[in-house]
Amino acid sequence: MVRKVVPEQHEGKRQEILAAAHRCFLRQGLQGASISMICKEAGMSPGHLYHYFPSKDAIVEQIADEYLTTLHAHFNAHAEDEPTATVLLSELWSMNGWDDLAHCRITFELLAEAGRNENIRKIMIDNTDSVRQLLSETLKAGQARGDVDAGFDPDQTSAVLVSILYAAPMLPLIATDVDFDESRNLIAAMIRRFLQPSK
Repeated sequence: MVRKVVPEQHEGKRQEILAAAHRCFLRQGLQGASISMICKEAGMSPGHLYHYFPSKDAIVEQIADEYLTTLHAHFNAHAEDEPTATVLLSELWSMNGWDDLAHCRITFELLAEAGRNENIRKIMIDNTDSVRQLLSETLKAGQARGDVDAGFDPDQTSAVLVSILYAAPMLPLIATDVDFDESRNLIAAMIRRFLQPSK
């Protein structure tokens, strides 16, 4: 008899695997974390895991996709007339401390692995392109409202902003004495002043 798949249970198990993989990637690095390590962390056999994900790269791709979905949700939670800098940093403003940024550090692993693994490089490029598109649309809306310099090219500016967003989670790793709230305020002020129209 073929076992009936319950969608909610299937998705729940996928999320367990993704959470286990994320922990392994942060501990062992993307290259160092093997499928067997992920299986042990998730408490399942490789054969069972492959029912949900065909490869480690597929797990990485899903983690990247879910980050993008979360980012869209943060952006969409804002009113249309909110300052552009606030919307652009909406993920950062949703957090309460550096520990909330730990999940973002997977980006560092992706960047490091992208130089060695063409599949990971493509995942990283595709994900970054999607983030840039979201930022670019927000910048264009800000230009239409008059709170973003009309002389800025939204597509090029989005690339600069992505680099800032990707780097923010690194702060407590290289400067252990920095205060989260103060750092967030400084980043927001930097972005706001960078975007404001020239007088």
